Amino acid sequence: MQPPSQARHFDLHVHTNRSDGIVCPEEVVARAVASGLDVVALTDHDLTVDVAPGVHRDGSHAVHVLAGAELSGVHEGQEHHLLVYFPGDAPDAFRDFCAERCRERAVRYERSVEAIGLPGVEAPDAAACDGRRALTRHHLARALVDAGHASDVREAFQRFADDAHGHVPRVSLPFVDAIRIAREAGGVTSWAHPPLPALRRHLPAFVEAGLQGIEGLRPLLPARDRREIRALAKQHGLYVTGGSDWHGWAGDTLGLFTVERHDLDGFLAALQAAA
Repeated sequence: MQPPSQARHFDLHVHTNRSDGIVCPEEVVARAVASGLDVVALTDHDLTVDVAPGVHRDGSHAVHVLAGAELSGVHEGQEHHLLVYFPGDAPDAFRDFCAERCRERAVRYERSVEAIGLPGVEAPDAAACDGRRALTRHHLARALVDAGHASDVREAFQRFADDAHGHVPRVSLPFVDAIRIAREAGGVTSWAHPPLPALRRHLPAFVEAGLQGIEGLRPLLPARDRREIRALAKQHGLYVTGGSDWHGWAGDTLGLFTVERHDLDGFLAALQAAA
């Protein structure tokens, strides 16, 4: 279902508490309605959430919800994220694939806790082990804080959860396979918050694998970086997408950052073609 032609304000990168956001999917949709967003995409990590795509209304206000996910993959030893969008419901095969990725996340989390070796850190819950919830490094850091091993999430990352310590196993999925699987499922793809050095180096390989877009409209991204992303997208025949990467942490307000429709013509055309 294509977003309505009158839709003007988009946020194509939003998380819920099914991964590392703090607000449940239904409340995210309610906040999107209240914020004045016209279109919001729910893009939890390796997970599609059970919110019906299409129009959700509260009185005279409405928001169009896009089904999506943010897949994690690795390329040349570095983790990258792929935003995947669907014009309607995500196919069952893609949902099953995401559930398997979430189960792998639960195993990675458990191995991380074992590698850190500190007492009192919570084990993966049943929802994570069953593939219905995506555990992330943020969950690990929060569990370390709750167990008294760090004063805050930042310290927990610095001491235990970042790559320098080697406690957290890398994801196993090659990023090019993530692109291929998403495209075969009928998804519309965009490389999420790509680091510019990786973008310059790896973009041709990812385009060859089927990548369609680059997330180049993000909060606090310098104008010069936006210009370079736009230039690289044009060079490779890709569209540019954008979103807030909202999690609700620290009371952040959904809807403060939006992307305008005129910046998303290529993305919307691809979404229409996938319908």
